[in-house]
Amino acid sequence: MQIRNKPVLTPQTQAKEAPATRPAAPAARNVVKDSFSSGTAATQRTAAVSGAPAGDHGKLMNEYLTGARPPPADFEKVMGYKPYSIQTPHGQRMQDPLGYASVPGQIGPVKEFDKAAKTHDYGYDLLRYFEKKGTPLKPEARKAADALFRKDMFDYANDQKGVMDRFKYRAWAQIYATAVELNSLRQGNGPP
Repeated sequence: MQIRNKPVLTPQTQAKEAPATRPAAPAARNVVKDSFSSGTAATQRTAAVSGAPAGDHGKLMNEYLTGARPPPADFEKVMGYKPYSIQTPHGQRMQDPLGYASVPGQIGPVKEFDKAAKTHDYGYDLLRYFEKKGTPLKPEARKAADALFRKDMFDYANDQKGVMDRFKYRAWAQIYATAVELNSLRQGNGPP
């Protein structure tokens, strides 16, 4: 297979003005202009892209939500609250103290799924945080937050003692998780 590079063509315009009235300009080149002054330090040049760590953003989101990774240093300043940690029967979870299950009409077991909702809200706030910093997380991050939300609700349902309670909470967990996942899909799995 041979690959041949074609020369860069100058743009063709359909202007009706005479060529003599246009100022003479050098041929256009594909050059990226640096928006920083010449004396700018390298750390300042890369500051806008250093917010979101490289790698698997789904794994990153899980680390944030389970407390394996502390919140970003300026998260509280940017988002207006400090997440806190709780211990559940299925592991540590980080929580948004202002979070809640935002269910239309507050139908279903809203209070029972409160812990899962507060962790999920923190995950969405992480998506918003990184977007505000100019380095949005990849769609895998939102999918990971939604998957942990689903897991936490089903863990709660499966921990119930009675058969009917397990059945009831599993049904609601399925409804809530599916609604959240469909909304994420509708929003392109990006920041909400």
